Formats: sequence, C-alpha cells, structure tokens
Amino acid sequence: MSWEKIGLAVVGGLLLTGCATSNPFSNIPVEDRSSQASEPTQPGSSGVVVTPSDPGILVRPIESEPVIRAQRDNLPPADEVWQPAQQPVTEPTEQQPSTQNTAVLALLDSAKQDSAGGDLRAAQARLERAQRISPREPEVYYQLADVKRQLGQFMDAEQVALKGVDVASGQSGALRRLWALISQIRTEAGDLAGADDARQQAARH
Repeated sequence: MSWEKIGLAVVGGLLLTGCATSNPFSNIPVEDRSSQASEPTQPGSSGVVVTPSDPGILVRPIESEPVIRAQRDNLPPADEVWQPAQQPVTEPTEQQPSTQNTAVLALLDSAKQDSAGGDLRAAQARLERAQRISPREPEVYYQLADVKRQLGQFMDAEQVALKGVDVASGQSGALRRLWALISQIRTEAGDLAGADDARQQAARH
C-alpha cells in the first residue's frame, strides 16, 4: 500500500470520528418566552395600568365619568311642611265695651292710641287703671292681655285673658275674642297643643 492511500485512510477516519461526536452547543437551554406574560403596559390617558389577561377576555379601561345624582328639585316650601291639623277660626271682630262709664271708655280709647304708637307701657298703665274702675268689663281684660302679649309677658297675658273669660260668661262675642287671643298667646309662647285647645274653644262661640 502506498503512502498516499494510507494518508487518505487516516483523514477519512478522522472525519467519521468527528461526525459521531455530539454537538457541544446542543445542550444549551433555550428560554421560551412565548408563554410568559408580557410586561404591564404604560398607564394610558385614563391613568389605569392594564395588564393583558388570557386570550378571549376583553379588558376595558375605567373611564373617568362624573357621578350624577338625582336632585330633589321639587321640595315643598317651608310653610307647606306638615303641621298638626288646626281648625280655622274666623278673625274676631272688635267688641264694643259693655260699660257706660265714660272714664273707662276714655282710658280704653287712649290705650288703643298708645298701643298703635308703640308706647305699650303707657297703654298698660291706662288699662290697669281701667281694670280697677270697671273690673267686670271684658274689653279691659282683652286689651290688657293683648298689650302684655306684645311685651312678651306671655304667662301674665294668658292669666289676664283667662280672667276675662270668667268675666265674660254668657257673652258669646267677647268669649270668642278672648279664646282666640289666648290661642295666639300660647302659639307665640310655644305651647302649640294649648293653642289648638284654645282655638277649639273659640270655635264653639
């Protein structure tokens, strides 16, 4: 055998040996990122970070919408709020004094002028003098009680008016006016139940 053939045989053997050897790069692990979740997206204009979910699920950002609540537009006025049922009483007409005493009549007339002018203390003094002169005159008690009401003396005003009720026994017009005044006094004093009772008393006359 010649040296040329021997050399070819050696080269061929080396080639076969190299092919049988495994690839040194075949064992390097390859990372598969196809199944891994991607990084969260940057916040959008709505300020919400959206992370992709499983395929087939639609993720919609929450939009900023104003909260609108139903308004109570048709509320009743304050004077139409429910109040206890009250029996209306016709405004009593002015009662003419039953006395013929000229001094009492003059004091009653002067007291009215004082009250109209805002001088309630002077009116009170005149009416108390008239009461001493004619203690059985219902009109004296009515005007005196009304003056005390205007002064804010509600307890005294009611007591004077109740004395007038006793004095006016049998006089329907005077009783009606006095009970209506008592109802007004009690209302201003905050005694609504008592005012309703007095209003019912006035309606009976």
